[in-house]
Amino acid sequence: MKIILLLFLISTIYILVQHFKIVYLLSKHQKFKFDNQDISDPVSVIICAKNEEHNLSKNLKVILNQNYSEFEVVVVDDFSSDSTQEVLQKIQKKYPRLKIIQPKKKSSNSKRNALKTGVLAANYDLVLLTDADCRPLTKRWIQSMSASLSKHKPCVLGYSPYAKHASFLNYIIQYETLQTACLYFSRALANKAYMSVGRNVMYTKTFFLDNENFENENELTSGDDDLLIQNVKDKSQITVNLNTNSFVESQPKRTWTTWWKQKLRHYSTASHYDKHSQIFLGLYHLGHLVFWISFLILISFEFSKLAWTIWFTLVLTKSILMLFYLKLFKVSKVLLIIWPILEASLLLLQLGLGTNGKFKKQKTW
Repeated sequence: MKIILLLFLISTIYILVQHFKIVYLLSKHQKFKFDNQDISDPVSVIICAKNEEHNLSKNLKVILNQNYSEFEVVVVDDFSSDSTQEVLQKIQKKYPRLKIIQPKKKSSNSKRNALKTGVLAANYDLVLLTDADCRPLTKRWIQSMSASLSKHKPCVLGYSPYAKHASFLNYIIQYETLQTACLYFSRALANKAYMSVGRNVMYTKTFFLDNENFENENELTSGDDDLLIQNVKDKSQITVNLNTNSFVESQPKRTWTTWWKQKLRHYSTASHYDKHSQIFLGLYHLGHLVFWISFLILISFEFSKLAWTIWFTLVLTKSILMLFYLKLFKVSKVLLIIWPILEASLLLLQLGLGTNGKFKKQKTW
């Protein structure tokens, strides 16, 4: 039992150290003022769409009405079988800056071909990516993301939260999104970026073309955003944007079945990360798993009072840090109250996803 206690103490210290590092890096960057606030270089917003008639009808005009001097919106219709094309043509009549294109042929089950087609067809060197089911939370999204770029930082990672709904599934989605953002933002700020979110990321054409390896990734149904970052050798070229003007909201899954399928697709990319990223993420999740398992064992047998004391100390400390996360990322305040339940539940779900993913291969994006 003493070994269990030792594992519990080590995992507790590890978790606290990781979160203090994250808060330090994010708070330090939050105070940083970009030199390019008045930047007005033209931008190409790129959206890859497949059977997105509803989302494009709802969200595209929000993007087309951004407050920015010169930009175009390139929508790549990836062989949709619904009315996507008709919806786009109707909107284009009112917004001439909308450009509609289609890949010459179907070449994979992911959106890689569509994305590369869009980047190559873009008129401008700065490209800003989002999805059809996303909408910027302000009219200064393009301005804010552009201001983060510089000669030495040709790639900026943005934040894309999910819309809030009062359900346990939505709280799980919010918590996982928050956890993921804290990890990939802090690693990027430490010049160890390992992923991005294709719903909100910006880079130059040169950066994209120098680092994409889509021809060798055609068998993958996801990860076009992550693996591009994985291919970057000089990670100091990557920065992040924590300004709320840069946030892009996406629509969450409403059922456990659709969420499970989405996460299987997302998690299938992790095995293609470099070893350092895999070790970091493995240790992070293992540390939390060891903490919860050892805690449950200790309170059931010996060292119950000590285990509860350490648990309450960690929960209180992390809850204080959660106040910083909630303010920075504008997530639901409910998370501050129920985050221990969400964390334990998410660990179980991730174990299930990891097991399921070993036996089930995703076939399309």
